[in-house]
Amino acid sequence: MPGPPMNLLRWILILGAAPLLAQSPEYFADEAPPWWQPKWELKLQGDRITTPLAYDGYSELNRGDGQLCLRWEGGNDSIGYQVGLRAATGTDGNRANIPRWDQQPSNGTQLDVAHVDIKGASEHGFAELRLGFQDNPLLSPEGLWDRDLRFLGGGLRLGLRDPGGLVQEAGVRIAAGRVRLVQMGDVDLAAAQAVVKLETGPLSWTTHVGRWDLRWDRGFARRRPVPGHELVARQKLTMDAGGLGVRWNLTVPIEVQAFVQRNVDTREDGAEYQFSLGGLERPFWPRFSYIWQRFDRTGTLYPVNTDQWWFYQNARGPRYEASLPLPARWLLSAVYLRHQTYGAEYPAERRIITLTKRF
Repeated sequence: MPGPPMNLLRWILILGAAPLLAQSPEYFADEAPPWWQPKWELKLQGDRITTPLAYDGYSELNRGDGQLCLRWEGGNDSIGYQVGLRAATGTDGNRANIPRWDQQPSNGTQLDVAHVDIKGASEHGFAELRLGFQDNPLLSPEGLWDRDLRFLGGGLRLGLRDPGGLVQEAGVRIAAGRVRLVQMGDVDLAAAQAVVKLETGPLSWTTHVGRWDLRWDRGFARRRPVPGHELVARQKLTMDAGGLGVRWNLTVPIEVQAFVQRNVDTREDGAEYQFSLGGLERPFWPRFSYIWQRFDRTGTLYPVNTDQWWFYQNARGPRYEASLPLPARWLLSAVYLRHQTYGAEYPAERRIITLTKRF
C-alpha cells in the first residue's frame, strides 16, 4: 500500500482538475475542437453496497473514490485525434475490485483513450473510421456495456441524413477489438448494429438493432462457464439486441427507453426499461429517472456489462436516480438500487452519490 504522501498527492491531483466522460451528452456538449484542446473531468463518489450474503468475506462494501480524466483532442473536417489519461484513488485501494465486479482499477493511473479518426461528411451523409484505444460507438443499455470500458481495435460509423433535419442518422455502427478489463482475462468484441435517429417536431426518436459477439478465456474472476461450454474452454456469448427511445422536447423533457437482448444459443432474454423526467441542460432544473432491469439466467454480456448494478445474471430490480445540474458545469446525482436474484429472499441494495465537474 502506498504511504500517506502518495495518497495526499493523488487527492491533490484529483481535486485540481475536471470532467469529460459524462453519461448525458446534452450536459457536456461541445463545439468542434481545434488542433490542440485539453479537456478535464473530475468525479467524486461515495458508494455503499449491502449484500444479502457475505461475499468473499464482505457483507457490506463501502468506498469513497475520486477520478480525474484528462484528454487532448483536435483535428479538422477530415482527420482528428484524441489522447487521454485516467487517474483514480479509492479508500479501499484495489482490494475489493473483484467482489465489487469493478471493470476498472479503483487506484492507479492508466491510459484512457488514444485513437485517430478519419472522417468525411456532407449534408446527405457522414462516415467515420476510428482506429486505436477507444470508446464503444454502439448504442447500448448498461446491461450490455459499461460506458467506462475501452477496447483496442476499430470502430466504424456510416450513415445518411436529411438536410431538412428529419433524419439525423440512418446507418450502421461497427466495433471490433480487444477489451481491457480489471477482472482478468482478455475479452474479444465484435458487434454491429443498424441505427435510425429522427426529429419529428417536439419528438426525437432513436431505434437500433444489432448483434454482439464476445469471446474470452476463463480466469480466476470468471469461474462460471457459459452453459454448454467446458470449464476450461474458451467462452463465447452471442446476443441479439435492440432498443427504442422517444424524447418529448418539452420545457420539462420526458424520455422513455426500452432495450431487449436475447442469447442466440440458449434463447434466454433480458430487458431494461427507463423513464426520465427532466433534462440536464439548465442549472437547478433536476432530472428524475427510473430504470428496471432483468438479467437472464445465463447473464447478458456479464463480462463487460456495467458495474453500477450488483448481480449480473438471473436477477432483476429497480434503480432510482435524481440528478441536479449546477452552475459552472457541476452535476450532482444520487442513485438507489434494489437488485435480487430469482428466488432470493433478501435483495442487494446500493447507494451512490456522485459529484462531477467539467472544465
